[in-house]
Formats: sequence, structure tokens, C-alpha cells
Amino acid sequence: MLNSDRDNTMQHTMNKNKIVSEIRKLNVIERLNIVTDIWDEIKESQELEAISENDKRILLNRLANYRANPDSATDWKNLKQEVYDKHAEQS
Repeated sequence: MLNSDRDNTMQHTMNKNKIVSEIRKLNVIERLNIVTDIWDEIKESQELEAISENDKRILLNRLANYRANPDSATDWKNLKQEVYDKHAEQS
């Protein structure tokens, strides 16, 4: 690895660590909003096309399990509301 590559990797790691450290200072609702925003962006990106065959197999198995028993899953909006409600009760 070239020195500039190593420096870039170290800088990226330090930036990531600083970001994660700052995120951990937020309350649960703010952190959930960040997770939701990141997930929505990933979901819409083309990067998922590069997932491994093993990951594809896992996802397809989970999809098949869901289709066989859709009542076993929780809708994301409902799950998010449950978390918000639980947090509100504890506050």
C-alpha cells in the first residue's frame, strides 16, 4: 500500500470514528432518524448490485420465509412507531 493510500485510509477511519462518536451523543430518536435516512439512501443506491452470492442467498431465503409467513414480519413504519412510543414512555 502506498503511503498516500495508507494516509487516506487512516484519515477515513479517524473521520468515521469521529462521526460515530458524535452520533452516539444523540438521543435514540435522533439516532433512529439517521439510521432511517442512511438505510433509505442505501436502498435507493445501485451499490446493492455488488452484493456477494452468499448475501444474495441469505436475502432470498429471508424473502422466501417472509412470503411463506408474511405475518411474521413487522412493517418498518409500525416498528419505528413502536420504538418511538416506547422511548416516549420511558422519557
